[in-house]
Amino acid sequence: MKKLSELKKVAELIFIVSALLCLAIFIPSRLVNDRKDMAYTVGVSIDENRILLPSGQIVYVIDPGEPIEDYMLYVTLRGDFSAFDPKIYAEQADLHSVWIGMLEFNESIEFVRRVVSLRKQPEKFFRIHTVRQEEVEKMQLTDSMIYYRLRRAILERSIDMIWIQPLEGIDVKGILGRIEHQFGKPKDIPTPNSGAFQFRWLAFLCLVLLVFSRKPLLGILSTPLWFWNKSLAVSIVSILATVLLYSHEKKKLLPLLYLLLGLLTNAALYDFWHVNDLSLYRGVKLSLSLLPALVLLKSVIKEWRWLKKYWPFGLALLILAGFYYISRSGNTAFVAYFERQLRDVLEGLLWVRPRFKEIVGYPAFAFWLVFPEFKWSFVFEILASIALVSTFNTFCHIKTPLMVSLYRSIFSIVVGYVALFVIQKVRKRAIRRV
Repeated sequence: MKKLSELKKVAELIFIVSALLCLAIFIPSRLVNDRKDMAYTVGVSIDENRILLPSGQIVYVIDPGEPIEDYMLYVTLRGDFSAFDPKIYAEQADLHSVWIGMLEFNESIEFVRRVVSLRKQPEKFFRIHTVRQEEVEKMQLTDSMIYYRLRRAILERSIDMIWIQPLEGIDVKGILGRIEHQFGKPKDIPTPNSGAFQFRWLAFLCLVLLVFSRKPLLGILSTPLWFWNKSLAVSIVSILATVLLYSHEKKKLLPLLYLLLGLLTNAALYDFWHVNDLSLYRGVKLSLSLLPALVLLKSVIKEWRWLKKYWPFGLALLILAGFYYISRSGNTAFVAYFERQLRDVLEGLLWVRPRFKEIVGYPAFAFWLVFPEFKWSFVFEILASIALVSTFNTFCHIKTPLMVSLYRSIFSIVVGYVALFVIQKVRKRAIRRV
């Protein structure tokens, strides 16, 4: 047992050294690539099926069943293509050396991903964001709200092209002026993000070392996964790490450790496919729910003696909270009009909006550490676990520029540590007075 404990300590030391070395290589190169990838272009509708680029080239909008013609250089697919064979479109695209645009939040996204994966020229790809007149009317979008929406598309998702459709009652020119003032003049043609990390294997090895330092057998068993499926291997090992890392003896360091875990996961997945949103981190909802669920289960078992009298109310609350939590963990979650306005205000003040789960969860983390004897402290612990996995999850969005993810996470962590400092001081003074 003593030898196993010493082995774990050695593995943890090796993990820290190798992780710092890996990130010292990864972070500067990623920041440089992100700066280049922030470039964007603007396409303006000629009609429903053609978009004019600054270069004079045309992006043709293809609906389900329509072929890619030889005169087309840029195309984007729109609508439900599930009844069609992606291989046919991939062959047509390669035959004519066509650039394919993936339209965000459109039914065609998964089909486009399959088409690009089947191509001999997958690098001829770009991503598009647009605002439709129907959205303006349904969501009651204002000039300011559209500006922040386009800003998020560029800043948080490194979108390659903004497609301007006819919008009634909207000052499009003014919005584009604000975008240009912040991000610079649009480029002539859309191009994909091109960054990749050559030492992704080193980042994965660091993740394995982290798992090994907590559970050696799991670390050994997870290593070969890299040679089976790299993307899935990173997901499995990193999700294991979110659970195992929580048992770390120095609880105050947990926010920083989960930040480190997120950075390593980002480095391990930083390739053309993930940075262009063609491949996604697998198991997002599992990574967000597994640790909080285990913490909840542990707390219920520990406190069941007195909690059981609240079980009907607690069960109803758990179902509602769980449904809300999981449903809000994706890009397509419903957002109320007031919340959209609040988000815009926060982004205007703070550059990037911090995640609500972390702004609430990290002060709760502070209360949990300072008042462990409090009867309801397990509620703070659950909220703290949600903040920790949220920090990790921030870096699973590989397409998001690293500086944005770092800013968002560090801001929330600092709020948590400031809350911890203040709560500790207040408690000490209160004890002295007593």
